[in-house]
Amino acid sequence: MLLNLRFSTLQTGLVLFWAIWLTLITLTNMTDALRHLGLLAENVSWASYNYSLVEQTLGKQGIPSFLAAILFAIIIAWEGLASVLLWRAWQIMRRGGDGLSAEVTQAFVVSLALWAAFLIATEATVSYETAGTHKTTLIAQLATFLVLRSGR
Repeated sequence: MLLNLRFSTLQTGLVLFWAIWLTLITLTNMTDALRHLGLLAENVSWASYNYSLVEQTLGKQGIPSFLAAILFAIIIAWEGLASVLLWRAWQIMRRGGDGLSAEVTQAFVVSLALWAAFLIATEATVSYETAGTHKTTLIAQLATFLVLRSGR
């Protein structure tokens, strides 16, 4: 079995990792949103608790809670779109496509833009507690994209 491993196996596995990881982020953020809407119990533990972070961060800048809720919904939608695109890219690669395909590029452009937007928001709100995580994720995804683009 190990003799059959190819560079393309690593590439496909990396896309699968990002698809799973971002899907889990999307789902835990959705769970958190449902908790705040009162559709799930407050004691549900499989939630990101990111809504409170967004609300507090924006609140320090005088931005009302309803705008934080709208922004959080946009974040979830963006994460969801990136997740779907990453799953599509993984399917393409699993079927023999490579890291140069348009679907792979689209998935990583959308996902990289999300993390770049988080870093811009971090700077705009002068709230740096999540900057390290967002910067590391951006760099890791960019490194993955470069590995995907390097061919077979």
